[in-house]
Amino acid sequence: MRAAVEEGSASSRPGTYLNGVFDAAHEMSRQAFVTPEFEVVAAPTSELVRAPSWGLVRLSADGEALDLDSAELVSQRRVLDMARGVLVREWTLRTSVGRTRLRSLRFASLAQRNLLGQVLEVTPEDWSGELEIEAVLDADVTNDGGGRHLVKIRATADSDEAVVTATTQTSRVDVSMATSARLLAASGEPLPAEGEARDRAALQRWRAAAREGRTLRLEKIVGVSTSRDADEPLVAAREHVVTAKAIGIDALVEQSADAWAERWRDSDVRIEGDEIVQEQTRFAIYHLIGSANPLDERASPGARSLTGERYKGHVFWDTETFVFPFFVFTHPPTARSLLMYRYNTLRAARDRAASLGYRGALYAWESTDTGVDLTPPFVINSAGERLEILTGEQEHHISADVAYAVCQYWDATDDDEFVLSAGAEILFEVARFWCSRATPGAGGRQHILKVIGPDEYHEDVDDNAYTNLLARYSLRRARAAADWMHETEPQRWRALVDRLGLDDGELAHWTEVAEGLVDGREDDTGVIMQHRGFADLEPANLESYEPRSKTMDVVLGWERLVATQILKQADVLMLPLMLPDEMRPGEVEANYRYYEPRTSHDSSLSAAVHAVVASRIGRRDDAMRYFEKAAKIDLDLEHGVTAAGGVHIAALGGMWQALVFGFGGAAAGDGRVGLAPDVPAAWGRVDFALYWRGSRFVCRVEGESGRCSEDAKVP
Repeated sequence: MRAAVEEGSASSRPGTYLNGVFDAAHEMSRQAFVTPEFEVVAAPTSELVRAPSWGLVRLSADGEALDLDSAELVSQRRVLDMARGVLVREWTLRTSVGRTRLRSLRFASLAQRNLLGQVLEVTPEDWSGELEIEAVLDADVTNDGGGRHLVKIRATADSDEAVVTATTQTSRVDVSMATSARLLAASGEPLPAEGEARDRAALQRWRAAAREGRTLRLEKIVGVSTSRDADEPLVAAREHVVTAKAIGIDALVEQSADAWAERWRDSDVRIEGDEIVQEQTRFAIYHLIGSANPLDERASPGARSLTGERYKGHVFWDTETFVFPFFVFTHPPTARSLLMYRYNTLRAARDRAASLGYRGALYAWESTDTGVDLTPPFVINSAGERLEILTGEQEHHISADVAYAVCQYWDATDDDEFVLSAGAEILFEVARFWCSRATPGAGGRQHILKVIGPDEYHEDVDDNAYTNLLARYSLRRARAAADWMHETEPQRWRALVDRLGLDDGELAHWTEVAEGLVDGREDDTGVIMQHRGFADLEPANLESYEPRSKTMDVVLGWERLVATQILKQADVLMLPLMLPDEMRPGEVEANYRYYEPRTSHDSSLSAAVHAVVASRIGRRDDAMRYFEKAAKIDLDLEHGVTAAGGVHIAALGGMWQALVFGFGGAAAGDGRVGLAPDVPAAWGRVDFALYWRGSRFVCRVEGESGRCSEDAKVP
C-alpha cells in the first residue's frame, strides 16, 4: 500500500497492489514509458491492477471535515518504521471548532499476507462536540493511465463488517476485501456502528460524542483474497478477518513485527560510522524484502516492485540480475519461488522463441503473470517522432540471465530437487535457444547477430560481449547439468530426455556452440569490445555535456546518439560482477578504464555495477561516488524524487550487491564464503550475513580485513 494520507487529499493518491494481479482494460489513455520524455501510444496492455482502497477514513468535527484540504495543518510527522514494517503518522488539524490531534498506524502483515491493519486515534485538544468517522472500502479506483480494471463491483455493509468484491475486466481475477472495524471510547467501550453500501464502496460509520482531551480509537482489520489464492475469495477474506479478530490488532502488529525481525536478522547490513548510508541501506533492504512472496510461485517483482505503476508492473531482466542475488544469499525460499515463476512461464518462453523462428525458450523482455511478451512496439518522443522499440525483438540476453539465476541458486543452495524438477528443463531449453540463435562463421567461430545488450543505446548490433559470454555460460552449465543428471538420476534423466526429445548429438552441439562463440577480445589491450564495430563509432566526451538534467538520447537525439560510443549503462562491466572467473589478469582494470568515461548512467542500474567493479580494483573514491549515486535514486530530495512511480527495486538490489560483493568483498565458492573487502575508512565496520549451502555465515569486515564464521545450519 502506498503511503497516501488516510483521510484523502487532492495531493495524495492512494494505491494498493496485489502481487500477481494483472489486467488489460478495454479502454486506456496514453501511458508513460521509458523516460518522462517518451510516451507510448499503443493498444492497452496488461498492467498491475490498482486494488480497492482499504485505508480511507473520513472524519468531521461538528460537521467540519478533518482533512488536509479543508482544515489548517498545524503539524505533521510521518515515520516508516522499517524494523517493524509499520507506517506511523502524527498530525494536528485546526478548524473553527478547535484543534484535533490524530495518530495512526498502518501495516500489511508479513506474517499473514492476506491481512492488513489500521489504527487511528483521535483526540480533541480544546473542544467537545460530535465526531463522525467513516471507515471506507472504496473500489471506485483507476490506474494512473486511466484504466478501470475492476468490474462487477458489489458492496455490502452492516454494523459488523464492510465488504467489496470485484472482478478484473479481462483477466477475470476475483478480488475480495472484507473488513471489521470498531471505534472504542476513551473508556475502552465499543461504540455502535452503522453500515452503508454505495455503488462501488462500503463503509462503517460512527457518530460519537467527543470530549476535550479524551481519545477515541478506531481499529480496522482487513482480509484480502483473490481467485489466485482461494476458490471462494469472499469466504476466504471473511475467514481471515474472523481469525484476526480473535487475535486482536495489537497482537497482529506484533506477529508481523516478529516476521520482519526474522528477515532483518538475515538481511540487515550494519554499517558503523555513517548514519545516512545506514538509513539508505535499510531503505533498500526494506523494499527488497517486501518485493516478493516465497509462497507465490506465479509472480515476480516488476521494475518498481509493488510500490507504483511505472512500467505497469512488468517483469524484466532486472529481477534475475539485480534483485535475485539478494534473496539467494539472504532468503533462499524466496529465490526459489522467483525461479518457479520462470518455470511456470516456460511455455510462453517456448512460444516466444518459436514465433521468431528459434528453438528452445526465449523469455519475454516484459512479462506479467502469463509470461507473454508485452513490450510496447514504439514510443513517441518529445519532438513527436516515432521510435521503434526493439528490446522485445532483440534484447535476448534475458534468457541467459534466467539461466544464470538458476545456476546461481543451485550453486548457493545445493537444491538438487529444484534442478531435477524445474531448473534443468529451463537450462536445456535456454541452451536450445542459443544454439538456434547462433550463426556459424569462419574458423569454427559462432556469432550472435542483431541483438541489444544491457546498453540499450546501441541496437541491432552483432556479437555483444555480454550476450555472447552469458550465452556461453548458459550452454556450458546446461551441458554440465545434463551430465550430472545422467549420472546421478538416470531414470529422471531419461524421462526428461524423452519428453524434450534430446539426444547426444544435440548435447554435443551445445558444447560446440559454446566454445565457438566470440568473446569480444580483439587485441592484447585487455579491453573486451562491447560489440563488433564499437571501436569505430564516434568518440564522445561526456563531461562536455555536464551539468545536464536530461538523458543523452534527448540531448543528442537518437540518430546522433547511436553513432557514438556513449553508453546508457554498464554492459561489459557487468561481466566482472557476474562472471569473475571469465576475466583474465588485468582485464577488469582495463575495461573499467575504457568504459567508465563512456558511460552516461542514464539507467538506474548502472551506478551500483560501477560501485562494485571500482571497489574490486581499489578505486575507492569512484566506488563511493557511484554507491552514493545509486543510494539517492529514490531519496534525492535536492534534485527531485522519482519514486512517485514506485521505487527502483533493481537499483536497490544493486546497492545491496555493492555493499556485500563490492565493499564487503564477499565471494562464495567451493563450499565456503571468502572475503576480500575494501571498506571505506569513514564507515568503520560492516556486518552482514549470507546463506551458503545450508549454512548461515556471519561476516564482519573492516578496511581490507574481514572474517566469516558459520552461525547455524539451515533445516
